[in-house]
Amino acid sequence: MCNRYTLVDPDSAFAEIARILGIPLDKPQWVTKRYNIGLMQVAPAVVNRAFGVEVLPMNFGYFPRAGASMINNARSETAYEKPTFKKIVLSQRCAIPTTGFLDWETDEAGRKWPHLFTLAQGRPFALAALWSPGSAEKAVPPNFCIVTAAPTELVARIHTRMPVILREEHLARWIDPTPMEQPEFREITQPYPADLMRAHEVSTFVNNVKHEGEECLGPPTPRSPMLSHRQKKADPGQLGLGF
Repeated sequence: MCNRYTLVDPDSAFAEIARILGIPLDKPQWVTKRYNIGLMQVAPAVVNRAFGVEVLPMNFGYFPRAGASMINNARSETAYEKPTFKKIVLSQRCAIPTTGFLDWETDEAGRKWPHLFTLAQGRPFALAALWSPGSAEKAVPPNFCIVTAAPTELVARIHTRMPVILREEHLARWIDPTPMEQPEFREITQPYPADLMRAHEVSTFVNNVKHEGEECLGPPTPRSPMLSHRQKKADPGQLGLGF
């Protein structure tokens, strides 16, 4: 699953996409450095609507129609069968510039510990996504959802899904609006090799989607030892809780 990602170096991210595509692609002025992009927030998406590559502001979270529930991810294995995606997957594909994605390890006590996943070289990359133009009449803004695949061993220890990272040789074809048949789609959406990625734990400050800034990706929050079974059943006063 992918509900949160970063764009801490937007200039480099757009320069990298421009290099891969072999075209000029300047970062729009409204795009800023982000450490904690989450659902329902506006983020840049690179699209090709048959008259050239452009960058559009879109809401993170896909609405198949006005009044429908929001969808954050599309499973690569079932996108062609699901009524929600089977039309847009053919030609409404976009690339989401990023410098890393976040996911959470859950411990036995239900506590969430965030981990940042990046490319091994530290360079920016693009996530595969599907998008909708929305509807001005129905007050639905342009929006997107990220395509996910089965995780590699690097991500599997944290989560059962991972976002699809677009390889350089696939980026131009992915955003090309020419219809894409399922075999080609499956080839492009294979999980990115684990040995070309890195992961490390970051501060739990990022757990709150409203938080922004460098602190989100700061040093890991110390993991205090869990209370023993005996301590949990002890009188609150004995634990020094003061009530």
